[in-house]
Amino acid sequence: MFTINTFAVSRLNNAEFTGFCINLQKAINNGDAEKLGLTAIKTPFDATLQKLIDQVYNTTGSEFTAAMQVADAKRVNIFRRIRLRLQMVLYAEENEALNACKDIVGCYLLAKYPAKIAQKAYHAKSAVIEGFLMDLRNKLDDSAIEALGISGDISNLEDANLEFINLYSKRTEERSAGDTKLTIKLRAEMYGYYQQICFTTQYLANTVDTTLAEKASACQDFIGVLNVILADAKKRYNQRLSGTAEDEETIEGDTDNTGDASESGSNADSGSSASDSGSASGTSTNSGSSTSSGSGSSTSGSTSGSGSSSSSSSSGSSSTSTEGPSETGVVDENGHVEF
Repeated sequence: MFTINTFAVSRLNNAEFTGFCINLQKAINNGDAEKLGLTAIKTPFDATLQKLIDQVYNTTGSEFTAAMQVADAKRVNIFRRIRLRLQMVLYAEENEALNACKDIVGCYLLAKYPAKIAQKAYHAKSAVIEGFLMDLRNKLDDSAIEALGISGDISNLEDANLEFINLYSKRTEERSAGDTKLTIKLRAEMYGYYQQICFTTQYLANTVDTTLAEKASACQDFIGVLNVILADAKKRYNQRLSGTAEDEETIEGDTDNTGDASESGSNADSGSSASDSGSASGTSTNSGSSTSSGSGSSTSGSTSGSGSSSSSSSSGSSSTSTEGPSETGVVDENGHVEF
């Protein structure tokens, strides 16, 4: 049985969801809307998607974004530099001040504040840095700070963190004036179209009506493409939540996820997203494997309105199928399911 893998796309933040819809649009165009039974839905789908793209761009674009990214990169670099200096304590042999704080640094500061920070959400990163600064002041005496040579870096980190927080606050105020209700409305409409696309293409892909054989074949191919798009969206969503980066950098024995904390990779600041009214139905094509569907609220903080699908789906994913098409559904001459 040909079915669409389950993933609650309403979990995606605004930019991720918009990118998913753009990839879905490309799949429909490449697959021929008429053969997919989506002729009636294509025009309103395209029109609503364009409105969503414009709305997400208008509510996420900001003059403060670039300055935030610079300030964020600055504070991350200073944090790393201080942490590298702290690691020197573990190898100090003749410096009395450093030897005296070796246990505090090794067993507390380095353990509590690992090098992985770049991919954390903005608000989480700010909290980590604030805690780090507080512990540096409270746990290390002046002689240890002087011996480490980090007094200037501590002051610079305080300034960089405050600079970022102020920019973040200004952008949040700017965004609060945006029309989030319209964004929610457009997302809900797009999600409704997505559910209708899933239902129609699954119905036709599994039809035994020989007069619809061409449509069935087209829908089977479309489902394969859509499952790849879903797998990529799910992977990116999970990476954002876990703060995983593809590039890794080793610093003095510590493995750290690197890369700037771009908004597409953070949960920090969010435009509103629509909640799930239900998840897409389906199981993986002819696989017999299973996945569970989930629901959740999306977070955001992304500036990009586009996304690209992976060339291959994750091999370990599986899904659980929901109910198939209602027996009361009627397929019209275009292959579109009506009730």
